[in-house]
Amino acid sequence: MRRLLLIICLFLSSFTVVKAQDNLDKSILWEISGNGLAGSSYVLGTFHLVCEEDLHLADKVLAVVESVDQIALEVNLADIDELMSMQSLMMSTVSLSSQLTEKEQIEFRDLLQYKYALDLDVVDHFQPIVLMGMLAMKDVPCPVKGYDMEILNLGLRKNKPILGLEHFKDQIEMTNRIYTAKEILTQLRSEEDGEANFSTMLDAFKQEDIERLYRIATEPASLSEEGKIVLLDNRNRAWVEKMGDLMPRERILFAVGAGHLAGNKGVIQLLKNAGYQVKAVLN
Repeated sequence: MRRLLLIICLFLSSFTVVKAQDNLDKSILWEISGNGLAGSSYVLGTFHLVCEEDLHLADKVLAVVESVDQIALEVNLADIDELMSMQSLMMSTVSLSSQLTEKEQIEFRDLLQYKYALDLDVVDHFQPIVLMGMLAMKDVPCPVKGYDMEILNLGLRKNKPILGLEHFKDQIEMTNRIYTAKEILTQLRSEEDGEANFSTMLDAFKQEDIERLYRIATEPASLSEEGKIVLLDNRNRAWVEKMGDLMPRERILFAVGAGHLAGNKGVIQLLKNAGYQVKAVLN
């Protein structure tokens, strides 16, 4: 279930992995300055599902939340309209089973029941990303919380305005291009150890090793070439463009999935390409 865990934990192949830019420091927090900015903004790599016992906001993160004017998440989950949109978009008029052959439908039903005690009739009209999230949650061996949700809640307590870099509708449309019923069935057939995969990713996050997270995210078993373009490269480019519009006006903490930071088309390198100074915040 590696791909299911990947999209839920790090974001939301048949290609050669491109080495991340030269030896990035191990840090999930990076300061953005220069290029005409009056004050520094920051980008923070998050992990969407973390065991409750492992969720800890470092002092450097707490200090940055205190110092910035606004916080920008991938999706603004403090916006009631966004939350209402999420509820309405979780179901699909096209059933998952209708995308499968009769033989595949039987297999799909059996594997859902055997591996996750889920009845296909109950989840058949879920959007693929919603079902994937449910399955990924079941592969995580602990009670979980979201690192980004912790940032959101802290920001709200500090009365920081919250922004979104994209909408949940955008995420649904993107993931539906990559993850179909047949892809979910392929992952259900996998004998990979979901708990071990989760532990590997979480260990890299706890060590703030964003290059390792990027390598995990872009391994052939994790993400297809099309998936890399749609879920990583295109979003990174769109986010950096939006960041460039926002940062001259306010000091902002941008909190996005940690898998987006490294790589030659990652957020850090794209910011550098745009003329900003981007420096790791180590302590």
